[in-house]
Amino acid sequence: MRFLFRLFLLFVLVIALVWVFREPLLHRLGLATGTSAGQTGSERGQLSDLDFSVERIAQELKATGRVVRRKVAAAGRQLEESTRDARTTAKLKARFALDPELKTREIEIDTDDGRVTLKGRVDSHEEVARAVRMAVEEDDVLEVISTLQVRAAE
Repeated sequence: MRFLFRLFLLFVLVIALVWVFREPLLHRLGLATGTSAGQTGSERGQLSDLDFSVERIAQELKATGRVVRRKVAAAGRQLEESTRDARTTAKLKARFALDPELKTREIEIDTDDGRVTLKGRVDSHEEVARAVRMAVEEDDVLEVISTLQVRAAE
């Protein structure tokens, strides 16, 4: 129960941080409003939302040494994928916490581009199989890599 409470608090904290820092995140992803000064009339669609002004490019080169422009669709897709991975990890942690056999095990779950990695220690090979099966059953999981180790019988 304490684990679920901590997981809930962590989730609330992450949401709060994203909310507080949403403007810098959106600006960094190129999704911020008001960044489209200095475009020509020949630019259409998503390119018209990008800032190609010489002054802005010079400022970026001076400040960071590089210029980055992303189309909104690509940035949105990237943001969606990262939140999908976080949702998948949270779902798996909740499923493992509710499972009578796995809830007391030390299983670390990491998701990256739909690939789930399970790390930690369990008591039997059956628990490894159960954890892998539960992970594969999730909708957004493409692959499961298990480095779970079985504790030696005492």
